[in-house]
Formats: sequence, structure tokens, C-alpha cells
Amino acid sequence: MMKKSVAVNGFDNYAIVFNSMTLYKNFFNSCLIVGSVLLVVFIILSLTAFAFSKLEFPGKHVLYYVLLMGMMMPTAALVFPVFVTVKQFGLLGSRFSVVLPYAALACCFNLMMLKNYFDTLPDALMEATYMDGGSNLKSFIYVMLPLAKPGIAFTLIQTFLLSWNELQLAMTFITDKAKLPLSVVPIYFSAKTGSAQFPVQVIFAALIICLAPIAIFYVFASRFMVEGMTSGAVKG
Repeated sequence: MMKKSVAVNGFDNYAIVFNSMTLYKNFFNSCLIVGSVLLVVFIILSLTAFAFSKLEFPGKHVLYYVLLMGMMMPTAALVFPVFVTVKQFGLLGSRFSVVLPYAALACCFNLMMLKNYFDTLPDALMEATYMDGGSNLKSFIYVMLPLAKPGIAFTLIQTFLLSWNELQLAMTFITDKAKLPLSVVPIYFSAKTGSAQFPVQVIFAALIICLAPIAIFYVFASRFMVEGMTSGAVKG
């Protein structure tokens, strides 16, 4: 005899999602994780791209291409070594266990894009700063950083999309349902379809709820993505 299904229609599917998960906590977790990743990426990536573009130091080109090799590493191959590293730091199971891995994954491609954007900015601007007694750091903060806003916006948008949508590391490093980001919610319903009798409609409702913030974000950020990509895609 078939078990009775809880299949419902319309907005009742969304009610099941909200009643089964603490979505406001999952949404807060996603905002906390992604916000931390964006802060780390902004600080590290902007300084690194500026250094590779405008400064000279030993091994500059070799180190740059070694960092770019990270784009060829699949996430699945990094799960175990990153898992061991996160465990050694005592972060396993916490919301912050995925912050540094997400930041590292976002930096490789975005480093290339942001460096190319800094390459389009004339070196004469830095020379003028030096003539006024400024240092490399002052030139970066007061001259180059404001001019690189479109490129930085593009890299942060790319980082946001990667961090918000990532599943594999979040499911591996975080086991507490209350600490999971919003992106894992559909997987929870998919895994529970057989035992808890969640119908496919509920899974689709969970997907829509999780994709809604991305859709809203993309509407407002698409212009900056196009501007940053076209400005940094070709070296001036």
C-alpha cells in the first residue's frame, strides 16, 4: 500500500519549506559567510593585483603564473586537503570554516581580471604621487583604488555569486542544520524526499526561495559585471 503523500499545490509548498527549515537563520548564515569572504577577497585581491601590475619584485612573473595555475584545480580535488587544514585550525563545523576556502577559490580568476584592469591605468598617476612625496601604499589607496572601482566591483560580484551558490564545501564542513547557508536547503529537501515524503513541488519551491536573492542581486549588479569585464578583459 502506498504511503500518503503530502503533495500540495501553490503557496502551500513554500509554507512547507518555511515550516521545515529555519530559513531566516540559513539566510543570515549565507550573509555572514559571503560578507566575510567579500571582505577577505577585497583586501587581499586588490593589494595583490596592484602589486603584480604596478610594482617590481623578484620572481614576480613566475609567482603570478603559479597563482593562476589554481584555476586548473577542480574543487573536488581540494576538498580533502582543505578539510584537514580547516580541522587543524579548529574551524570545522563553524560558519567560518568555508570563508578562507571560498576566498582562495575566488582569487585565481579574479586576480587575472583585476590585474588587467590595473594595467589599463597609466603609471604616470603613480609617478605624480611619488613627486609629492607619496609612497606605494598612498598611491594605491588614494589614486589607484578609486580608479579601479569598476574592476573591483566585478571581482566582488563574481565572488558573491561563487560563495552564495557553493554547495560541496558547505555540506562537507558544516553539519549543523542551523549553521548551513541558504544554498544547501534544496539539497536537504532532496535528501529527505523518500523518508519525509517531501514531493518534488516542495523541492522546486525551495529552489526558487534560494535563487530569489541571486536574481534580485543580478538585476542590480549586471551593469557593473559587464563594465568590469569589458574594462579588464583586454590589457590597455
